Amino acid sequence: MQKKQTDKKNENDVRSLICEFLRLFYSNGWVTGTGGGICASFEKDQFLIAPTGVHKERIKPSDLFTVDSTNGSVTCSPKAKTLRLSECAPIFCEIIRQRGAGAVMHSHALPTVLAADISSEKDQLLISGLEMLKGIANENNKSQHLIPIVENTMYERELCEVVSSALRSDLFTKSFCLLVRDHGAYIWGKDIWEAKRHAEVYHFLFEATLARKQLRLLNGSAAL
Repeated sequence: MQKKQTDKKNENDVRSLICEFLRLFYSNGWVTGTGGGICASFEKDQFLIAPTGVHKERIKPSDLFTVDSTNGSVTCSPKAKTLRLSECAPIFCEIIRQRGAGAVMHSHALPTVLAADISSEKDQLLISGLEMLKGIANENNKSQHLIPIVENTMYERELCEVVSSALRSDLFTKSFCLLVRDHGAYIWGKDIWEAKRHAEVYHFLFEATLARKQLRLLNGSAAL
């Protein structure tokens, strides 16, 4: 009985944090227009995922779906029958399975879209020479940090194959982010707090890289 009570308290805490972070992400312009999302674990293989097609800043703890990350099945749905599972769910599960993530957020922020466009390489973005790289687990300000870029599809579930391939690549083992061209980014961490930190760090890195690119263009250099 004590264990069940503890598990329930942990689940309730994660539900509250997800809603709190969605409000924060909304205020940052990362999940506006009902876009974007987040998932986080509350026990082994059990993840809470925000619904799709709703204003993320208004989501309540009771609006979240519970999903088994091993097979993507919904194990508990919210009482509101109008709510639908996030379109991001298959991608979330792929990242969780391959990277052991405890939480994943999906951003539609403008810098995440533009960052994929400025790279000189089609399938990767290199970020270096920025102090904020220290905010990424196991990286430092001298790191040559590579982030995978995949091409967008009509439906997010169709991204699973290319996402899986990028995550398996030896080039991107240090990345906690994946960019989807013309779409946004998936950012993760070992738990919900690390995912939040990584989200803040990557958004800063994208903004700094874009600003650096613009300055170099103004100075007559097109090099990234």
